[in-house]
Amino acid sequence: MRAIKAILTILGIILLCLVLLIAGVWIARSINTNRYAIPENPEGGDDRILSENGVEKINGDYMKGFHLSPLGDAHPGTVVVFGGSDGGANVEQAQLLRDNGYDVLDLYFFGQPGQKEFIDEVPLEFFDEVIAYANEKGNGVQPLTVIGTSKGAELTANLAARYPEISNIVLYTPADHTYGNLNYQRDSGTRSSFTWKGEPVPFAAEQGPEFGKFAAEQGAEFGKLMTRLALGLPVSYRAGYEAIAAAADPETVIDLSQFDGHGLLFAGTEDAMWQADVAAKALSEQNDDLEPHIYEGAGHLFHENIDELVGPSWEVMMGGTVAANREAKRDSDEVLLNSLAQWHGPAPAAP
Repeated sequence: MRAIKAILTILGIILLCLVLLIAGVWIARSINTNRYAIPENPEGGDDRILSENGVEKINGDYMKGFHLSPLGDAHPGTVVVFGGSDGGANVEQAQLLRDNGYDVLDLYFFGQPGQKEFIDEVPLEFFDEVIAYANEKGNGVQPLTVIGTSKGAELTANLAARYPEISNIVLYTPADHTYGNLNYQRDSGTRSSFTWKGEPVPFAAEQGPEFGKFAAEQGAEFGKLMTRLALGLPVSYRAGYEAIAAAADPETVIDLSQFDGHGLLFAGTEDAMWQADVAAKALSEQNDDLEPHIYEGAGHLFHENIDELVGPSWEVMMGGTVAANREAKRDSDEVLLNSLAQWHGPAPAAP
């Protein structure tokens, strides 16, 4: 009888410890989730640009976003802009390009009505609709420049590998592999981010013996990541993407060797989201017309005030320093505008 009581007492203590541990984790997660919350978008969200002259909302079959026309004469052709995995349109960049005389299509590629809800087997063929719109309602595709950031850069690279109509590409913090889907559920990473002609684009997956071996070697980093996720703390995903890339099948590499255009590849050495600096170098080695610009000390997101834009989680999630990210933003803007002027040529002179 005493033995049973002793066992029950021990089990009770263990159960109490588990309850206290779970409660502690829950409390810590709640506190940290609020502490590291990303600031809300400005009032009106992306739609706030509809109040500006020359901006129209695009609501096509799959094509969703905004058409920004310059108020004066436009440079020849069209510039298409894609944002990243946050799901927003890249409004600031679109405004910058419009203000410098370019006809801009600022587009979503998921998350809007009529689109894939997440970056989960997004059909690359939606770009047919983009080309048709540029020819019929825009400024044509002679030339056509496509700009993407982060997952939008991964999208842009995949489009450039398949659409000869694309004249130039600009990839901010790019990937040189196609990665798995992002749907923030248990099966995230188990399907391709994109499809082409109804078939999944080959993607680097979190599986296989090579991935397991690399993950085991980086066990401490993965342990930290899982602990921080459980506690609601911001995390760096770079080690995870490095492990996936290290184990990836060669067919998952985005092949731009036959891309017959010009390109800019922008990345920072301290990118905490993924290894964009490594990817930029790898892509440039495929094609001499892809020009890498690697910024020392910059992270995943170039911005004048990244600490205000992202909030206190920026340093862990995005990487770099405020000063380095600011300098990368200013220099990459200058390089971008100089290159676009060469690629698109001057706006036609007024009669």
